[in-house]
Amino acid sequence: MDNDIPITGLDDLTAHMDALIADPSTPLNAKLFDDIELQLTDFNTPPLLPSLLPRLVQILHTTPSDPTTPASLTTKLLRPLSFSQITSLAPPESLIQALESPFPAANILGMTILHKAAAAPSEVAQLAETREVVKAFVRTWLGSSEVGVGEKGGKVMGDLLDVDCELEPPARPQRRAGAGQHHALDAGMPTWHDMVLRKEKGSGALWKRIFADEEVYGLVLDLLAGRHEDTDVTSADAGDEKEGRKQKARQLTLAQGRILRILPRLAALDLEKVVRSEVRAPEPGYYATATAAATNGTSTNGHGTPGPRPNGTTSSRPNHNGDILMNGVEEEEEEQAQMPLPAPPKTGQGLLHFAALRMVDRNDILMHLSLIDFFEAFVGLMRVTPHSEYKVETVKEILREALADDKLSRENLESLPDRTVDEEKEELRGWLREVLPGEEVDVVMR
Repeated sequence: MDNDIPITGLDDLTAHMDALIADPSTPLNAKLFDDIELQLTDFNTPPLLPSLLPRLVQILHTTPSDPTTPASLTTKLLRPLSFSQITSLAPPESLIQALESPFPAANILGMTILHKAAAAPSEVAQLAETREVVKAFVRTWLGSSEVGVGEKGGKVMGDLLDVDCELEPPARPQRRAGAGQHHALDAGMPTWHDMVLRKEKGSGALWKRIFADEEVYGLVLDLLAGRHEDTDVTSADAGDEKEGRKQKARQLTLAQGRILRILPRLAALDLEKVVRSEVRAPEPGYYATATAAATNGTSTNGHGTPGPRPNGTTSSRPNHNGDILMNGVEEEEEEQAQMPLPAPPKTGQGLLHFAALRMVDRNDILMHLSLIDFFEAFVGLMRVTPHSEYKVETVKEILREALADDKLSRENLESLPDRTVDEEKEELRGWLREVLPGEEVDVVMR
């Protein structure tokens, strides 16, 4: 068997790890870690855990070097273990340190461990008990500048909340009698039943931790509103304020984009949880700058600086947001109508209303495009979830406000059936007729 075959280089790696622990400034020999990882199997890994895992955990906490290779070896060692088994070997502080590390490899290792909790509702419930771990996860997911960390975090968060959902798993839909020639089931199109991971009801503990815990949910909202130190452009260091503002603005864009990508899935999983909240959302940072700009007669991109306008032109003043300009050239400022400021966040409204209707400065061209993509994904996914009057009315309410002054979003949704497969065209058209608000017609009084 594989566990009878000696692992070449194990003694050398152990000695090297002891040297790294004794003196963290010791140069890290990546090849030693790689050589051992290549030899690991599900059979020979368990006997190595008592010897290697404590050393790896300590190295990951203390090394000033890029921990990519130790983190990769740790991931391989932990593969056969469940979330609860891992947490019995390493305290929550170890997870927090990995998630808060400045190195993306350590962040992804921490998220990989959290992802293991998606194997069972009881494991997710155990994770939900550790508020500080959840907070560290949220901040790293939304606050990391690394695209890979953001993508990993979104996948992990979505899967965990899926397995933790308190609702019954959806039943597989049946083809309706009298349906037309083209039908999604006939073409083998995935249904909501196929997209959901859980096979049983979850406890809802992680949903409560994220959406009902004021400390955790407040962190989410502050990161998205530009009121957290990671995303607040007004808190840039005085040493290089221009560069600092660009970095904070970029991070705000990343955080908002990440929540817009996961939110359709969360709304489909448990609409009520993202529609209502006892925690009132703050006004996004761009509200204040837009109001000040209107008072002064200038235009801003919502991050407190003049920037892209709805028609693609930009101010000739510096663009601290780093947004894409027209072919990289700044044009002379023109007087253009800005999209109006949305109504402030309302008490009782949850993350869905905040992200879809308040969070994004629609005068920021790139974020407006992200919002258009969100509405397409949201409306499309809500169509395939179980029907209810509550769902229909909620979608109609969101779209009524969102599309009242957003012609681009409306046109994109109206063209959606023309961009989908034949088997889904008619059902999609019917769904859009049901939820899209009618266009207002100006009546001239004579």
